[in-house]
Amino acid sequence: MSRTRVSLMLPVVLAACARVSAADEAADGGPSKPAVQSVEPQPGPVQGDAKFTVHFSTAMDEGALIARTGQSETVVLTSEANLERAAAAIEHPSLSAHERTLLISAEPRIAADRTAITLAPDQPLPAGGVYLLVSPRLKDSSGRKLEGGVGRFAFQVPAPGRKPRLVWPVAGGDAPSNLVAVRAFAESGHLALRGPQGEGVASSDAHGDVLLGLSSALVAGARYSLALDGVEDPEQSFTASPCARGDAPALQGGAATLSVRDTAVVADLALDWPAKVQLLVGDAASGNPCDGECTAVSAYVFCNAKACGPQSFDCRLRLRATGLKPAHDYALRVVSQDDLGHESRGPVQKFSTAAPMPRLIFSELMAAPSAPKAEAQYIEILNQGPGTAVLDPLALVGSDGTVRRLFGTPPPLPVQLAPGGRALAVGSLFDAAHYPSLPPGTPLLRASTHKLFSRGLPSDASEPFRLVTAGAVPVELTSYPGHAPPCPPGASVQRDERAPPDADAAWSCGPVGGTPGAPP
Repeated sequence: MSRTRVSLMLPVVLAACARVSAADEAADGGPSKPAVQSVEPQPGPVQGDAKFTVHFSTAMDEGALIARTGQSETVVLTSEANLERAAAAIEHPSLSAHERTLLISAEPRIAADRTAITLAPDQPLPAGGVYLLVSPRLKDSSGRKLEGGVGRFAFQVPAPGRKPRLVWPVAGGDAPSNLVAVRAFAESGHLALRGPQGEGVASSDAHGDVLLGLSSALVAGARYSLALDGVEDPEQSFTASPCARGDAPALQGGAATLSVRDTAVVADLALDWPAKVQLLVGDAASGNPCDGECTAVSAYVFCNAKACGPQSFDCRLRLRATGLKPAHDYALRVVSQDDLGHESRGPVQKFSTAAPMPRLIFSELMAAPSAPKAEAQYIEILNQGPGTAVLDPLALVGSDGTVRRLFGTPPPLPVQLAPGGRALAVGSLFDAAHYPSLPPGTPLLRASTHKLFSRGLPSDASEPFRLVTAGAVPVELTSYPGHAPPCPPGASVQRDERAPPDADAAWSCGPVGGTPGAPP
């Protein structure tokens, strides 16, 4: 951080604080009084986790810097609302208990040579105006008091939640030398990209996702960082690489991995480079997607791709095209465009949607049961109709991609679930006695492993999974997104059952003990 000469750049400082010089000598020829030489960071916008250092022109009396309370009552932080009262208080020999409440609690650290003190706030600073105050009661090691009155240094802390974020290049990564734009995010404010000397190379008002077009070429080896409303965030930075990117985004395996259902298709993709990806789905009779009427779904996928050297396929994305006709033949193509102007077009992939089928959804998830054993975990499946669903061919697919059938051993007779009926997918050691309210006759679909997914569900319900029909081409029926609100111990997580299977339904906390086999 750069130091600020108080005498030249701090008009908010009421005291005449400056470097010691011959002109400061007392009229009788004695040495000059101690003074504040500089402060870090520079007064102005700061982040909520900032620390503050005051540098003095000479070694100071340690006893005057830190009070008996262990806090400093001579170099302090206060809010703008308490500024005048706090400034008046630190001019007195000691502070009352009430006056200490005017200060922002901070841990003081004195430099070994006693020429500086650093304040580290105990909590993130509140949004708004914050002042660093320096008391004139301070003395140097010779007993001379600090020059001038109370020193005041003004800072502004932005409101929480407005922290900028790099999307691509990712924070801490590198970028190709021919980069022409940076993707970033900020909820509001003025977003800028700064170069190695603090110069602005791109800027825009922010209201969410922002594409910052660069005004000049990157300098190899230089670091670039985001700034929001003039406050630079060193953590949101990347380094310019000497390598240029000249290849179009590549698709792992040359094609997407598809899973279909009666009215939708899901494409799982892995690219070697961040790009905007389009999924084009049209009638197979046309021979080429979007030659006629088609469905187009798009999203931007990013990852920490290296600018130099071989690439790995770490940019993973799942795209879902809905509104398709049941039992119909379709053609699909994946088109990828990066921010450097390169485009790749995948091959035409043909598929057929399934015949109309009952709507099955995950309706409830018990990931953290009150019972001490994970064998009490369950996943509830609801048939929304129309028609009866046959459960024998169904399987769960976890984040590891392994297809696990709901039944560890094939049932002697087909297991059917009527419209409105509920079944529980459980581990082989599941004990129904944990749930006395479980309706009699509720189908229990026991897996081949002791616990669901062999290792059990994470207690915070943070892992996504899907329900599919097992086969050469899996048909995805529904999915759990892998995120849920924090719930009390023993409570289940329940889906909004009014939302259709293909929708991004809301999940909320259910009652402690859950409602297995029954409506919420």
